[in-house]
Amino acid sequence: MNRNIRVLLADDEPVILRGLKKLISWDTLGLDIVGEARDGIELKALIDTCTPDLVISDISMPGFSGIDIIRDIHESGRPIKVVFISAYQEFSYARQAIQYGALDYIVKPVNTGQLEQVVERAVAVIRQESQEERNKEMLKSYERKNHSITIEELLQLLTDGNRGAASALARMGNIAITRYASVCVIETDEYSGQASRWEERERKLVEFALSNIIKETVDAVGNGYVFRKGERFAVLLQHEQETGPEQIMQDLHHKINSYLKLQVSIGIGRPVTGMEEADESYRNALKALKTRYFAGLNQVLADREDDQEVPVAVSEWTAAQASLTEALKSLDKEQLPILAGRLLETVQLLSGDSRSQAVSHVYNSIIQLEQELTGIGIGGGLVDPDEKPLLEKLADAPTFAALKQQFQDVLKRLADQLACKMNGRELPQLLQVKAFVEAHYAENITLESMAALVYMNPYYFSSFFKKHTGQNFKNYITEVRMGHALRLLLHSDLMVYEIAECVGYNNARHFSDMFKKQFGKLPQEYKQSLKN
Repeated sequence: MNRNIRVLLADDEPVILRGLKKLISWDTLGLDIVGEARDGIELKALIDTCTPDLVISDISMPGFSGIDIIRDIHESGRPIKVVFISAYQEFSYARQAIQYGALDYIVKPVNTGQLEQVVERAVAVIRQESQEERNKEMLKSYERKNHSITIEELLQLLTDGNRGAASALARMGNIAITRYASVCVIETDEYSGQASRWEERERKLVEFALSNIIKETVDAVGNGYVFRKGERFAVLLQHEQETGPEQIMQDLHHKINSYLKLQVSIGIGRPVTGMEEADESYRNALKALKTRYFAGLNQVLADREDDQEVPVAVSEWTAAQASLTEALKSLDKEQLPILAGRLLETVQLLSGDSRSQAVSHVYNSIIQLEQELTGIGIGGGLVDPDEKPLLEKLADAPTFAALKQQFQDVLKRLADQLACKMNGRELPQLLQVKAFVEAHYAENITLESMAALVYMNPYYFSSFFKKHTGQNFKNYITEVRMGHALRLLLHSDLMVYEIAECVGYNNARHFSDMFKKQFGKLPQEYKQSLKN
């Protein structure tokens, strides 16, 4: 190939673009700079119009990131070499990830020797390929891309329940004759400490690397297809042995953990005997994935035949709750952890596979404990007013094990408060205030009226209440009202405006806003979410 190699430069910082052009003698090395882009959108357009041989681009730009660009190049099959420039060197797996498609990775600031070495390597690689071979490969890749898109669309339709998609796949020659077909779904564990800190550009980089590892593993065993279902990756496997998918997914899980240091959960659907039944296996896989809340994160979870459910009556939960309350009141430190464990076992059985039900049961247990202890001056201040509401904190627990630990922490805090308050000289006054609020929460209760009740000035009373409960008096009133509102919402047929009146709010809209602030959802939304 005698012509100069065509190069596109891309960076959202003009000073870096100017620096790259001046850093080395491009013409001497046999390269022509045919375009410059200052964001991903412009780069994508220039790739289509300038037909470059080499792209040197920042990995993080507005519009489209470098990962978006290289994925597009890779999927289109164009023989364009890519070199990334980035300041994000802390991602130890970044170099490994981009090697699936990129020629090299340069860390800012770029120096002359480094750039020259990378460009010379790019020139050598490009010149090894003849124009005829490159054109043939481009044509094949375009055909593969169109074919791949069609297959992915059909697989999405198939797992949505469109059984005609199986016939279309068969006509395309993409169905093997095997005894079984299974669908598996792969999803990152968003609540792992690492994942929660990702920004959009890092997330795309991880998804790119994850996609390649999944495809490599599935391609190696044959008779498998990888496609996206929403935010998840899905795999359809055709196999002879019933346990085949589990072995493949265990191997894939090990590779993802080892190479990417990434936590993922994989749900395996039960095998079906016909490709047209793949939607059933897909639903099984989602069901298996859902159990990670109780089973734990970063696991391979297979959907089994439903075990015979052990019936648990609400009365068992009520009895366990009552026993725990009595042990707490008597500060029986030996029985407390035993009875707490028993209560939580009942909660898990009552909840079935429902995360929201587990959170709701644990939250209700805490509210009942707090209200039972109100009579002896304990129960306020479980959560700092500046922190998230208790229900939101419980809902954020990534697993049932974490939810149980939060319950144990609250129980210990209650026991510590009780032990501290038993001999407090101001306990009768606090008891009087809380008993009054509990009896008159539906009325207009003010800081001034409560201060007068215990013969204090309002300023001192405010300080007194915060000292002994850990929360502001106004917040406490709202919490008591919302606790009663929640019980009425869940255990009565009252309308929202009726519940508002019952707990001391004349304005139903204001009540709904306060409810959402406390529990994260409007009353009807909250009630509906527990049915899902």
